[in-house]
Amino acid sequence: MEIMVNGEKVSCQEGISVEEFVVQRGHDIRQIAVEWNEKIISKESYRNTVLKEGDVVEIVTFMGGGC
Repeated sequence: MEIMVNGEKVSCQEGISVEEFVVQRGHDIRQIAVEWNEKIISKESYRNTVLKEGDVVEIVTFMGGGC
């Protein structure tokens, strides 16, 4: 199935959870925020949120640093 991730079409398996998807893409769950179909979801919801054909996902990574 295809979903949109950060503005690009991505193929993924059907029935995959947000948690499985972001881990497969190499993200550290502690350092990201996920917007799913225009709603920010809590980290506790990642495991129970199942992606479907046509979903739109934005993954934002937190960066450390400063001056």
